[in-house]
Amino acid sequence: MANINDLCADAGTPGCPCPLSETGDCLVCGRLSGGDCGDCRWAGVCIYNEYVQNDKIIRNRRENTEAPVLKKIWYQEDLLALSLKVSRGFALAASRPGSFVFIKKRGASDFFNFPLSVMRTDVEKGELWLALKVISGKTKETAAEEESLIIRGVYRNGLLGKGRGGLEEDVKAAGIGKDGRKRKWLIMTKGAGFAPAVNLLLWAAGRTEAHVITDTEKINEKILRDYLWDLRGAGSPGENIFFSRRPLAEAAGDPALREEDYDRVIILASDYYIRYIWEKLKVPPEKLIFSNNFHMCCGEGICGACCHTDRGGNVSKMCKCGSTDVRELI
Repeated sequence: MANINDLCADAGTPGCPCPLSETGDCLVCGRLSGGDCGDCRWAGVCIYNEYVQNDKIIRNRRENTEAPVLKKIWYQEDLLALSLKVSRGFALAASRPGSFVFIKKRGASDFFNFPLSVMRTDVEKGELWLALKVISGKTKETAAEEESLIIRGVYRNGLLGKGRGGLEEDVKAAGIGKDGRKRKWLIMTKGAGFAPAVNLLLWAAGRTEAHVITDTEKINEKILRDYLWDLRGAGSPGENIFFSRRPLAEAAGDPALREEDYDRVIILASDYYIRYIWEKLKVPPEKLIFSNNFHMCCGEGICGACCHTDRGGNVSKMCKCGSTDVRELI
């Protein structure tokens, strides 16, 4: 089951306490952020106690790991699917919705790291599948590697929005809502946004009804057939998944979508489309989930590259903070 909370994507996971504890910048614990126990907002295992019991050393740092390349499939000159060999534990952690990793070429400095959403995993075989869009220097060098790549993870904050805490609730309900109907998701993707949708649908394992609208303008349809639309194949959770192809701008203006009572609306596209669809469909913030498109550098909340300051002057580290109102971000 996914570990999803409103405060920090890592709180309560094996990666907690994290390096922010060492610098006095923990997002959850008052004692580890310059305050006292009265400032604590966490109801789980005491983070400060864990930190002290570990001799004030971060024992579960995410480290660079060499992952052999099992398969590369080119779908167009700037788009490929990568299969990497990882441990079963890594594959299991990466199967959670919103998972992403940092990846780079062997021998390259950490300046060449970049984040990439997990598309799918095979826990039994220890395989990790990624979709890579080749854009510039970092992605060109990574795409050219034939033997192995360096990965670091797993990171959990690839999905944002106040609705993401409801994903676990929807799945735990085994697809049955309070009024006796199936829990329903509307998933809208454009471009490489299909990749996290695949991971999300596999995690849900058919326990919700999902209506998936894919805008194929900037993506090769064969990769969609192989990884997304193929979820309706034999032995898959696809009997409750319904696919359609249409431009997102057109779909956002469809009155039928606005009138449909979806439990979650998940938008995996650029910030422009996230805001456009949210405004057109009038999605309540508590139902909305959207892709994390912030620029990231370290993934640990240290560098500040992904920081966002809201109208009240509050700073959020967007590699960790997830349950944020879309009105403050876009």
